[in-house]
Amino acid sequence: MLETIGFGAIAALVLLLLDLGLRRLTRHPDTGTAAQRLLLAARVAAVFLLASTLASACRTGASLPDDILWAAVFGIGGLAAFELALDLSLRPFRGVRAAARAGNLTAATAVAAHTVAIGILVANVFGGRSMADLGLAAASFAIGQVSLVLLLALFRALTSYDDRQQVLDGNLAAALAHGGLAIALALVIAHATDGDYQGPWPAVRDYGIALGEGLLVYPLRQFLVQCVILRARPSLFGGALDIAIGQQRDVGAGALEGGTYLAVALFVTRLA
Repeated sequence: MLETIGFGAIAALVLLLLDLGLRRLTRHPDTGTAAQRLLLAARVAAVFLLASTLASACRTGASLPDDILWAAVFGIGGLAAFELALDLSLRPFRGVRAAARAGNLTAATAVAAHTVAIGILVANVFGGRSMADLGLAAASFAIGQVSLVLLLALFRALTSYDDRQQVLDGNLAAALAHGGLAIALALVIAHATDGDYQGPWPAVRDYGIALGEGLLVYPLRQFLVQCVILRARPSLFGGALDIAIGQQRDVGAGALEGGTYLAVALFVTRLA
């Protein structure tokens, strides 16, 4: 146990140094303002998640050189996948990442949650001791990342307000709702891609079932949060919750929506 923790701590330190070098290379240090430090905190969380996977999935204790080799291979691969996915998945939210780096704390809140979500997906698959494992990890991550982007687009299209514009305008309620959704979907997708690979059909079947369970978060948002908790009229689209977040900018309502997504995701993944 102590050896695994020590291995993971060293892996985390090395990954943090590599991430620091990457940020300096791209001239995005993320340390000047409160918003930038929030972005950095999310990256640190993602790094530690990946380091824990390296310690548990790349280390056997039988051969230290082999353990270090595979931890390096999957660590570098995971960091590369993380950076690429973060860049591509935030492109639909045009200007949000730039606003976060410029000091917009609301935009930074949304981007930080998105960063943690991608970190969850990376840490879920980037671990192993062969090139075949690395290829399977890359494929699983690509599927998971595409699923995250599509589901985010689907869920946010069902709201009556424009998430991107609301975040850019400083609506923290919208940022909290979006952030909770992003992390919740990542937890569900990670759960769907978890487990041993047993062939194409079982993988597709189990993945579809798990994602179907995750889709329960929307009706629960509309009826549990809106009707039971907020005591408003039931509605399939829009309704009191959208008004509270999009028009009234009620931070409590945004936190309630985001928290409900997380609660349902944890409920589903722990029971499934």
